[in-house]
Amino acid sequence: MTLTTAELAEVAELLGAAPDPALFESYRPRFNLPPTDPHMIVVGGDVKRLVPAHWAYGESKQINARAETAPRMGLYKRAFAERRCLVPADGFYEWTGGKGKRQPVWFHAPPGELLTFAGLYDRDGGFVVITVAANDELRPIHDRMPAILFGADRDAWLARPDEKLLVPAAPGRLEKCLVSPRVNSVANDDPECLRGPDQLSLV
Repeated sequence: MTLTTAELAEVAELLGAAPDPALFESYRPRFNLPPTDPHMIVVGGDVKRLVPAHWAYGESKQINARAETAPRMGLYKRAFAERRCLVPADGFYEWTGGKGKRQPVWFHAPPGELLTFAGLYDRDGGFVVITVAANDELRPIHDRMPAILFGADRDAWLARPDEKLLVPAAPGRLEKCLVSPRVNSVANDDPECLRGPDQLSLV
């Protein structure tokens, strides 16, 4: 995933969440954030809080959970009821092409906006991103996508375990473009990862 916003204060403002002071010391824009890396999540309560976390849930270090099964699956059932979160990002990658010719595609929010993925967190600060069936725009590339929450659905997800909120994003909510193959290595995490042709329809 990506979170390229320059300053943590802007991330917190866009999310309407109070940031944990520790995040100010560690925050940097991410252009190629892989699973297991440190990140952050928004948790609910009297005040929404933006807190440190890492992208790996439980001892098995799961990174994705299917919306269709997570509410009833033993690994996630308790968290679905009690430990829901928002995972802030401004984009995520999928790939086209065969082995040796994998071309990354960046699906992202419009400039100046953030995406929030529905997530669950464990007691050790790990989180998992909930996925749903891909929408028509993404389906030619991959059959799954993150469950993205917009507007009032963000607070609704933190307030209650409502499966009806976990649906594919409506067409037109995401922008997409081909980006640099540098994304194919997690060793690369800089603005050069996003260099590529202008926005291109892939449907």
